[in-house]
Amino acid sequence: MYCPHCRCEFVGWTNRCPDCKTPLVENPPPVPDTAKVPLPYAELVDLVRDHGGQVVVALSTTDVGMDRKWGFPYFGYGFAWAKRMHGAFGHYVVNLSTTEVRRETTWRFPWLGYGYAWAKIMSGHIGGNKIELAVTKVSRDRSWTFPYFGQGFAWAQELSGHCGDQLEVQVLITDVGRKRGWRFPYLGYGYAWARAGGLTLQLAE
Repeated sequence: MYCPHCRCEFVGWTNRCPDCKTPLVENPPPVPDTAKVPLPYAELVDLVRDHGGQVVVALSTTDVGMDRKWGFPYFGYGFAWAKRMHGAFGHYVVNLSTTEVRRETTWRFPWLGYGYAWAKIMSGHIGGNKIELAVTKVSRDRSWTFPYFGQGFAWAQELSGHCGDQLEVQVLITDVGRKRGWRFPYLGYGYAWARAGGLTLQLAE
C-alpha cells in the first residue's frame, strides 16, 4: 500500500499514512522525473548551505519488524523496530533501512517477562547520497496487566551519523507506535517502534 501524497510504501500494519493521515492506495503514485536523477553530493551540500546550514526532513516508518518468543515457564517477549523510514527533501527521496537490531530481555518475579528491541544501526541515502546512522539514545517503558502479563517497550529515540564528509545527520523520533498482545495462559507481549521523526542535515563544523 502507498501514500499518494508522501509517496511512501507501507507494509501491512496501517491503512493510513502515519504522517499526513491520507488513506493508502494499492498502486504507487507516478514518480516525478526529477526524483529519478541522483543529486550530486556538492549540490546537496549547497542546498543545505542555502537553507541556512540546516535542513529538517520529515520521516515516516513504512515497514515494521516484529517478532516474539517465550521463556520457561511464563515469560513472553515481544520485539518490534522500524525496518524502513522514508521522507522527501524537495523531489529527492530519503530512504533509511535498519541494518542492525538490538534485543534485550528481562523479567520481574514471579511471572512478568519484558522484551525490548530497537534499531541500532540504520543506513540509506538522500538523493543517492549515502547516510550512516547509529543510535545515541534509547527510550524504554514497561507495564503489566493482571495477573501475569508483562509488556516491555523500547525504541531508538535519537540516532546520529554523517552523509559524506561535509554533512552531519541526526534523527529525532517524534511519534512512537505501540501494540500489546498475549498468548494463553501467561504470556504477554509488548511492541513499540519509531513511527515518525525528523532527519536533520547540517553542515559539519
